[in-house]
Amino acid sequence: RRAVEPPPGGSTVYPASVNYIDNEIFGKMKADGIVPSAISSDEEFFRRVNLDLTGQIPDPAAVQAFLNDKSADKRTKTIDALLASDAFVDRWTMWFGDLVQNVSVSSSSRELPAGRNAYYTYIHDSIKSNKPYDQMVREIIGASGDSFTTGAANFYVRQIQANGPAQDTYDNLAAESGVMFLGMPMQCLSCHNGLGHLEAVNWYLKSHARYDFWGNAAFFSRGIAKRTTQGDNQSSFTVSDGTKGAYNLNTNSGNKTSRVPIGSQTSVNPAYLATGEQPRAGEAWRDAYGRILTAQPQFAIATVNYLWKEMFTLGIVEPANNIDPSRLDPNNLPAGQTIQPNHPNLLTLLANDFTTSHYDLRAILRTMAMSNAYQLSAKYSASTWNESWTPDYARHIPRRLIAEAMLDAIAKATSVPVTYNISGGLPAVTSAMKLPDTLEVRANVYGRFLDEFGRGNRDDQARSNDSSIAQALSLMNDGTVVVNRTHKATANSTVAKTLASTTDPNVITDQLYLYTLSRYPTAAEKTQGVAYLKSGTLQNKTEDLQWVLLNSVEFLFN
Repeated sequence: RRAVEPPPGGSTVYPASVNYIDNEIFGKMKADGIVPSAISSDEEFFRRVNLDLTGQIPDPAAVQAFLNDKSADKRTKTIDALLASDAFVDRWTMWFGDLVQNVSVSSSSRELPAGRNAYYTYIHDSIKSNKPYDQMVREIIGASGDSFTTGAANFYVRQIQANGPAQDTYDNLAAESGVMFLGMPMQCLSCHNGLGHLEAVNWYLKSHARYDFWGNAAFFSRGIAKRTTQGDNQSSFTVSDGTKGAYNLNTNSGNKTSRVPIGSQTSVNPAYLATGEQPRAGEAWRDAYGRILTAQPQFAIATVNYLWKEMFTLGIVEPANNIDPSRLDPNNLPAGQTIQPNHPNLLTLLANDFTTSHYDLRAILRTMAMSNAYQLSAKYSASTWNESWTPDYARHIPRRLIAEAMLDAIAKATSVPVTYNISGGLPAVTSAMKLPDTLEVRANVYGRFLDEFGRGNRDDQARSNDSSIAQALSLMNDGTVVVNRTHKATANSTVAKTLASTTDPNVITDQLYLYTLSRYPTAAEKTQGVAYLKSGTLQNKTEDLQWVLLNSVEFLFN
């Protein structure tokens, strides 16, 4: 059902359009008769935009300053300040690290901590300097050098398949770059033709053969990665390009079905799967692949869809890593196929905007955050909510905080920081969002907490926002991570500082809400909180009140 009853008293008033995102989102709602939620309150917006852009809940002082600011452009100023912050760099370094699977050890490869750290530093510095996104991708695809000092070279090292022929590594590089940068699942084509296998998965890839995939993999066939110290499996890799070679059809071992000659053809030269484009004369083959891939419209489409999912919870195309180019244009659909994007024209506009802005991550994220579509409330009171409106973004879609953001939020809310030591030479950090990969911090309670909240391992366990009983039990009972942090006896805790400054239940209630939920309590919450604090020993009740807030759905979700 699309139609809903308009609110009493007249026609629906839709939020103003700030930019083309609102034109598309609210335009479709109007056409379908869907009533959106109201614009979020200042408190809801401020916590959301801090978490989305920086992965951190805001400081209480920042919340108070924002609420007291009466200027009309305070939301714009907040977005711009967050985009310019160091915390923004940390949060999006984490995102890109997930995307490219930067991890010290995986089931098939070994970057090792030093290589992982170099890769992390490269990503961090690139985002900090606002390096164009397409440039970053080209640099890591074509990078050469020592993997312990040239961070981008670890893109190649990460995909080395040590227990098979070199072609397995080339296949990994082609398949993973397809998912990471094109949002397309190409791994199936590395073993068999699409026809007869991919009709129900990806109509576009269904029409391609294994030979087409080999053309993509061949771009990597002159890449070389050798141990810098031969025989030492703890040494770095030196990544370089040879001047000869091709993708040879001569294997019957490893992790793929046999690669056998096609008639008299015993090798495959580079030819980009989507266009057939080949390297230019004298151009290194990996450089050619990076150049061709980032120039394809699918590159911008996939990137903005990934970014949209981070900001709006639901991608314009879902799953975000299975975009079907044959199903993007409603005016050019194959017979029997349905349109894939929930807002196809918006996806095109976002991709075009990203391209014309020279692939500026901050610029496209700013456009998203500035839209009234992004700033809608998660609370829906216009009418009875219909779940079929979710793809219309008729309200903000809440999601559970990612593992690192959750742990940081607990530490910040309770004013009890955690210090994390990092292997491989990087200095210790006091924010989980600064960890260079999801294998760091393992053999302690903080590592267990991060695992329970689905950080994954950047290998065979994907990051997850699912909820679980283990999460609930940890939030209620974990003495180190949660419970002791709410105690007055814990030095400099929020409870300790609050009780040292006041015994007024009204002030205590305000402070605990401000520190924990980044807002003041409602009138009903204030009455209930004050009554609870007066019902027993003030210290115990204060500790209990913050514990309850840390376990609330509002704290867990954004």
